[in-house]
Amino acid sequence: MIALGIVLFFITIVLSMLGKGGGEFFVPIFLAYGISYQQAASASLFILMVSGLIMMLVYHKKALIDWYTGTIMILSVASGSFLGGFISAKISVVLLKIIFSTLLLLSAFFISRKKRNLNIKFGPVLRRKCCDHEYDIPLIIVIPTVFVIGFIAGMVGISGGGLIVPLLIIIGNMPMRLAFATNSMMVLFSATTGFIGRGLSVGIDWKFNITMATFAALGSLIGSHFSTKVKTENLKKIFVYVILFAAVWMIIKIFI
Repeated sequence: MIALGIVLFFITIVLSMLGKGGGEFFVPIFLAYGISYQQAASASLFILMVSGLIMMLVYHKKALIDWYTGTIMILSVASGSFLGGFISAKISVVLLKIIFSTLLLLSAFFISRKKRNLNIKFGPVLRRKCCDHEYDIPLIIVIPTVFVIGFIAGMVGISGGGLIVPLLIIIGNMPMRLAFATNSMMVLFSATTGFIGRGLSVGIDWKFNITMATFAALGSLIGSHFSTKVKTENLKKIFVYVILFAAVWMIIKIFI
């Protein structure tokens, strides 16, 4: 478990700089070590819950979180994640992985484009001014989409940040650094409700979960602290590479 924990430590350093939990990596890594899928997903959500709390506290200290927008998104992603985690044992894991991997690839494509904001403003629009930035979020599109992302993420055992961040940037026109930081709120609450929902239907190995979460917590503390020292353009490149790798890795693990 020590060797596995060290791997998680270095992964979370990078991902926490992007406000991501890293469930896309945790589950395949656990599976590679011979851990059952249900236990791997449970441990992944527990780790995301702990690392999400740390990221959120650090980003809050740096005044980068849009709490109002994040709270609205939490209500949607958390309810979806709880439902997904609760019924996870009854859904085809292979199908969910294929769907999620496809969405990750699409997100990488749109976020890598130079002109990435769609400026969609029909229906109710949340007009926000936060951290010296102004942006409009079309609630009629973002809220239902975040619920679906949370639902799928809760079943698979991840936070869904790989899709929520591009959604906030592309559809909601939120600045990238704010989207990364605000997503840490959703990592925390999505993972927590997903973990509770999964815990009601499958057993939990607390010793394994707590050990892995400890290593991940240390990595999250370091990564989120240094996030503001990296240029936004470099963060974008790292984010695209990370979700591309996560999508390809998840697809590969389906057939191995």
